[in-house]
Amino acid sequence: MLFRRFAKLLASILIAAATILAQPRGEPFAEGEILVKLRPQTQLSNLLANPPLPSAVSAEPVGDLGWVLVKFSKEIAVSSAISAFAADPKVEAAQPNFYYHLLAVPNDPQWGSSGLYGLTKIAAPAAWDFSTGSSSVVVANIDTGMRYTHEDLAANMWRNPGEINGNGIDDDGNGFVDDYYGYDFFFNDPDPWDENGHGTHTGGTIGAVGNNFLGVVGVNWNVRIMAIKIYNSTGYGTTSAMLVNAYSYIRMMKLRGVNIRVTNNSYGGCDEACGYDQATRDALDALTAVGVLNVFAAGNDNRDNDITPTFPASYQSPGILAVASSTNTDARSSFSNWGATSVDLAAPGSGILSTTRTSNSSYGTLSGTSMATPHVSGAAALLSAYDPSLSPVSLKASLMNTVDVLPAWANIVKAGGRLNVAAALQNRTQCDFNLSANSFTVRFRGGYRTVAVTAANNCEYDVKSETRWIILDGPEVRSGSGQVTFRVAASQRWSRTGTIRIAGQAVSINQLRGVN
Repeated sequence: MLFRRFAKLLASILIAAATILAQPRGEPFAEGEILVKLRPQTQLSNLLANPPLPSAVSAEPVGDLGWVLVKFSKEIAVSSAISAFAADPKVEAAQPNFYYHLLAVPNDPQWGSSGLYGLTKIAAPAAWDFSTGSSSVVVANIDTGMRYTHEDLAANMWRNPGEINGNGIDDDGNGFVDDYYGYDFFFNDPDPWDENGHGTHTGGTIGAVGNNFLGVVGVNWNVRIMAIKIYNSTGYGTTSAMLVNAYSYIRMMKLRGVNIRVTNNSYGGCDEACGYDQATRDALDALTAVGVLNVFAAGNDNRDNDITPTFPASYQSPGILAVASSTNTDARSSFSNWGATSVDLAAPGSGILSTTRTSNSSYGTLSGTSMATPHVSGAAALLSAYDPSLSPVSLKASLMNTVDVLPAWANIVKAGGRLNVAAALQNRTQCDFNLSANSFTVRFRGGYRTVAVTAANNCEYDVKSETRWIILDGPEVRSGSGQVTFRVAASQRWSRTGTIRIAGQAVSINQLRGVN
């Protein structure tokens, strides 16, 4: 008896798994099938005697209310089949054979509380029907550290597989002793324990464990969070050097095989970034180059970042995504910075419930663009789990192109709306950049040349000249389709060759004597 019960349970699990794997991720209905309702007194045999769609393979009753399941070649569009059957006088109605599925709602006891409204706003429950995250995706949370023993975080904390915790030895040979959960760059020691609480709160929004009958849930039920500490208990005092060291560590670990896809950066402005800082900008660009998207808080100064930048969020870089804060009514939070060109999108940041550092089972509510940012970082991680092929610029474009466009955010943020992670999963943007030319021959006296770039909306790319005598006309960061114009200076003495790079692609310029 026990064996039969086990066999039955195993069979049901396998059938359920096969059903989930077989269900297409595209259309919400079955291809090659429709449901047809016959008119009263019409028999199925009457329909089959002269079917509206000659290529129909089979038809069988569904229930006892006159509905019939009709199957046909999947090469025929469902819409065409519906039109054909709907026009038949024997048919009362025709429709797709829609898919239905279990709604992925977690059993965490505080799910549904007002403080978790942000997850509903960004359509996380709909996204969870596609993915609840993956333990193979790592988010580096650059903050005050984390209470990595918290009941709702411990299972989702990143642990260095090459390191034995607390043995005082650099087991993996990366130059950092006992970097088991991450690293503390403020005190330069291996323990990123949270003394402030800010990092534990942002970490919970990114990835508090889902469906564990405890506390809250993050955007990802399953993820790995690397704790990178750059603040002490006061939340002040971080220097550019600390930031650069933190970014360099993340980049090194990425190159060593840790699948870090996103950094969460809920900080900015004075005191660590009062102005343009080339060192941090270079380090962030280097992170993007190895496949990491950097999500930044826009700031809490109630000001326009287009006029008064807030760094690092205001660096115009393809690998930086800046986030404003929205309320539970989708209005701009009163404290939130904004910027029609310098802030990318909005996410919930007012009154957000998450994990706190007080104890291993404590929870609390905080507000700020700091709280909005991990909603987006978490969404980027969820998107990375669902589609690992997406580059940092594709992740950014996917999130921007699928916002809920809202009047309150028109001309306030670049995307014009608030994050919708379910839409991002279902309508991903692949950023491919096509250039109209990859080489030019220019006469000695120089002149202007133009390269047309074709790319999807919000796909951002760098334009850089590697040669002093080739001068770019316009910004170094562009977005979507457009033109790149550059000027070649006159040469007085000899032929020469130079290069500009557009979206990482080399465009060579040959300046030759005697060319017309």
